[in-house]
Amino acid sequence: SLFYFQEEMMQKEEQLSRQIVICHLILVMGIDADEANQLVAEIEQTGLIQFDQSGNLTVLMLEGQS
Repeated sequence: SLFYFQEEMMQKEEQLSRQIVICHLILVMGIDADEANQLVAEIEQTGLIQFDQSGNLTVLMLEGQS
């Protein structure tokens, strides 16, 4: 059905966004894929980042006080 197809596409968008973040961490930090996966999972658990089904990434901005 159309609903199932749309849900599947949304899951793929979320996975793609996650993969992009993981690849970026690998390149920037010089870590391996397992470490990058673990880091993304930890950051997501703390609520600092969120992936929605549409593939959007939300990053919580923390501002320090001087």
